Amino acid sequence: MLWLFGDSYIEQFDAKTGTVPCLFDAHNAALLQSTDDLLHPRTLCNFKSRDKSLFRPPGVREGEFWPCFWPGAGFQEGDTVYVYLTEIQKTAQGGMWGFKPIGQYWARWVLPEMKVAGYVKLPSFNGIYFWCGFVKDEESGFTYAFGDKRNFTAGNVYVARFPTKNPESDWSFWDGRGWNFDVTSAAVIVQGASTSVNVCKVKGKFLLTTSEFSVACDQGRAIYISVSDSPMGPFSARKEIFAVDDTVNGHHPFFYSVAAHPESIDADNGLLITYCINGYEPCIPTCVNGRMNPDYYRPRAIRLPLN
Repeated sequence: MLWLFGDSYIEQFDAKTGTVPCLFDAHNAALLQSTDDLLHPRTLCNFKSRDKSLFRPPGVREGEFWPCFWPGAGFQEGDTVYVYLTEIQKTAQGGMWGFKPIGQYWARWVLPEMKVAGYVKLPSFNGIYFWCGFVKDEESGFTYAFGDKRNFTAGNVYVARFPTKNPESDWSFWDGRGWNFDVTSAAVIVQGASTSVNVCKVKGKFLLTTSEFSVACDQGRAIYISVSDSPMGPFSARKEIFAVDDTVNGHHPFFYSVAAHPESIDADNGLLITYCINGYEPCIPTCVNGRMNPDYYRPRAIRLPLN
């Protein structure tokens, strides 16, 4: 199993103090986990560079930290893994929100070497970012791509498709009646509770997982699901299946990046769902004297019974 990460700490943990620096040293990384040995995953990144990111935008020199790539979803076709990347540029305003997306790419990752073979820049897609999930349809030869676009605090969700054997071109977009090569005709198929949206296929159903809007402590806590028989919808009404229960001094964290993992259903028919927390600011200071508690910035997981 391949786990993709955005901003990450690589070998920065201080066991004596139980802390990490306030600034991570990689914008992306991955873990390769064997189903025969779940407890010893292999970290994939650039250990030799100051910026240890696994994926780096073309033209960015070794050690430069910006612009960078944040990985979204991906899929495997034969001996190649395609990873959807969003290129991020730092902006002058600085601070927590001092960045903006400036492009999107495929990374082509070859097996079994697990090396990046190259990058292919994708069109702008009219502001839709297809990072929410990919579902292969073996019968038709197409892969469905799910993306979202911010609509105030919510996320409008769209679906596109492309030939699985040629994901670099010939994208078409569901316009509400059929498939259209004009992305400006794309129709909203459902709305996420925020832009934290994931779509996958579980037991013949298309499952949308989304989270309540949250950009600071003590805001949204809910994780929702919706289901559909078709990639184009309609999806059922959102159902809350969990309220994030992480707390520090009675405060709940800023959280995001919910994702369901149909490749990980346990013996009790429990579906793995992950989310990520990102500190308790402004309720509780995250960075103190240049160090922080790593438990304030990490993935979490729950199991959802399929019934």
